[in-house]
Amino acid sequence: MAKAQFDKDNILDKTIMLFWQQGYHGTSMQDVTTTTGLKPGSLYNSFGNKEQLFIASLNRYSQRSADKMKRAMVHGAGEGIIMLLTDMVAAKGQKDYASCFIIKTQLELASTEPKLAQLAASYLSRTKAQYKLAIASEYGEALSEVYATSVMMAIFGIRVYGYQQAKEADMLESLRLSLHWLPWKKH
Repeated sequence: MAKAQFDKDNILDKTIMLFWQQGYHGTSMQDVTTTTGLKPGSLYNSFGNKEQLFIASLNRYSQRSADKMKRAMVHGAGEGIIMLLTDMVAAKGQKDYASCFIIKTQLELASTEPKLAQLAASYLSRTKAQYKLAIASEYGEALSEVYATSVMMAIFGIRVYGYQQAKEADMLESLRLSLHWLPWKKH
């Protein structure tokens, strides 16, 4: 079998945006071929069917998110979390704002595609576990579960509320109040 003559990560980045914008059910393989410029045979040989392509897109997005979190946590859990949250709030002001692909997937597919919704839920659980571990190392084990839950709730809120016309300063102040245990004084 011939080796693929394209960058799979680049193709997955394009399909992430396509699925993000149109949803899983709203995206056809014709949409995928148009967006990626690949012929149907190349797509099917490299990724299988639409579901497998979607799973590969979720995996890529999840890995990029995990890498971003890892880079932020180099600054310590508190500082890293603040950096990630403020970046999310700032992103809502961008012209092409799109909330979290994983959260959107879980919401979109919970009743129609339980396998894919469960996969998205597993990524979110893994993200929470990563926050919990980082928080425990800096703030102790006792409150790490509650603090990690509060961070996840803040992320969900930012990602959904980001579509509103809320002021960035108001959103940041709300985060400061609800996540008062983080070291906001520098920000």
